[in-house]
Amino acid sequence: MSQLMRWIWLWLALWIAGCQFGIAPIDQPPLGQSPSSPEPKPEPEPEPAPPTPTPPVPPAPPPKIQPAIDSLVVELPTRTPGTDLSISVRDLITGETGSYRASEKHVSASAVKPMWVAAALAGTSVTAVSPYATQIFKYSDNYASGSVIDLIGIDAVNVFYQTAGMTSSAITQWSYGKTRVATNSPRAMGSDNYVTAGDAVGFLQRIDAGTLLTAQSNDALRGWMLLSPRTGSGGWLGTLLPAAAQQSMRHKAGWLPPGCCSDDSVYNTLNEIGLIETPSGGRYAIAILARRGDDYWDAQAPFVEHASCVIYRVISGDSALDCK
Repeated sequence: MSQLMRWIWLWLALWIAGCQFGIAPIDQPPLGQSPSSPEPKPEPEPEPAPPTPTPPVPPAPPPKIQPAIDSLVVELPTRTPGTDLSISVRDLITGETGSYRASEKHVSASAVKPMWVAAALAGTSVTAVSPYATQIFKYSDNYASGSVIDLIGIDAVNVFYQTAGMTSSAITQWSYGKTRVATNSPRAMGSDNYVTAGDAVGFLQRIDAGTLLTAQSNDALRGWMLLSPRTGSGGWLGTLLPAAAQQSMRHKAGWLPPGCCSDDSVYNTLNEIGLIETPSGGRYAIAILARRGDDYWDAQAPFVEHASCVIYRVISGDSALDCK
């Protein structure tokens, strides 16, 4: 065999062996694989989505309670000369407030009897207080009020005032049935009992929220506050309100008319505090404290009725309501 033939046979043998063991000839891909191709290019990352625009915050509605109170203050000297006024209002739904001299102390008269009843409820029970409730709220009876004070003692009423946030108010004495003199009254108005419009509204707000008493006691007090007169004497807060608001208002008035007390220039007091509801489900707390007016029955009392109506009109949105 020639040398050329040997090389041919050797090449064939190597080729056959390469096929059996997957050894590719030079420049050939391994068996079962396609010729090599360039690596694929990575896909481009997607563009980030544009940020979602934040909707603009709508402007807060313009205040309505304070402008209404300011208008009442402007009317005050003309409508009821000589009257010294304090007023505080809180919308219990929106939280809007308004006031005029809300921290000024006034002789409280009977407007604070709900606070005395609440103090007795906190210290005793609904069963203990209920025998006196109708007399206190329907007739503003001073002797029944004294009996409620006696359930816990007059000093305990002042302790309750502090618990209720009424830090600028106090009971100093109560002499119906017997003499009761508090040892813990600051006597900021001498021997008189006193309250501020701001303290009264703070108390009413807590009663509305149910945060001051047990649920049973709170429900009882709210129910008893419906016993007070709806209109007229003792019901000035409701006189000019729509019938539905009159019927649902929880309130208490206090009055010291001319000739009742030692000095008309100091007293001539007419106070109203209450929780008022509107047809749309709104609620607000209000305290109107008036004193020392030159004409108590024909000017100061009608002004309290007018002021209550004006506040109701702006909070309820009842622009057609005639507040005289």
